[in-house]
Amino acid sequence: MSFTAAPDLTLEPELGISYRGAGQELHGGIEQSMHRLHAQAGWRLSLSQALYLSAGAKFSMLSVETRGLTAGEEFGIRPESGYRNVYEFTPNRTPRWTGELGLHLTPRTDLMLYYDQEPVTGWSYSGQHLEDRLGTRFIFRFK
Repeated sequence: MSFTAAPDLTLEPELGISYRGAGQELHGGIEQSMHRLHAQAGWRLSLSQALYLSAGAKFSMLSVETRGLTAGEEFGIRPESGYRNVYEFTPNRTPRWTGELGLHLTPRTDLMLYYDQEPVTGWSYSGQHLEDRLGTRFIFRFK
C-alpha cells in the first residue's frame, strides 16, 4: 500500500521485526549478554528517486539478559551468588523511536543516516536507561 501525491513523492507503511544481541566481559570476572526481539511500525516518505525519510516506533517483544560472575568457570566452579537471568516475554507498551534519512547512491547501494533509541542495561545499580544512537549504514544489494 502506498499513497502518491506527486510522481516522486510517496508515503508507504513499514512493518518489521528486528533482533539485537550483544555480550561483553567486564573487569573482575563479570560477564553479561543481552538478546532482544522487537516489532517495528512506521512510515517511509520517498521525496524523490534518490532520497527518502523513514520514522517508526519499536516495541520490545522478547528480552533475555544474563549477568553474573564467571570467576572459577575454567575449574568447573560457577559461583551462584551474583548470577542471574532475566526473561521478559510481555510486550513493552512504551515505544522507542527510530528514523532514517536514506540516499540511493546507485541502484544497488544506499547510504543511510540513522537515529535509534535503545535501552541500555548492564552491571550497575542505576538500572535501565535509554541510549540515543546516531550513525551511518551502507546497504548493498546483490542479485
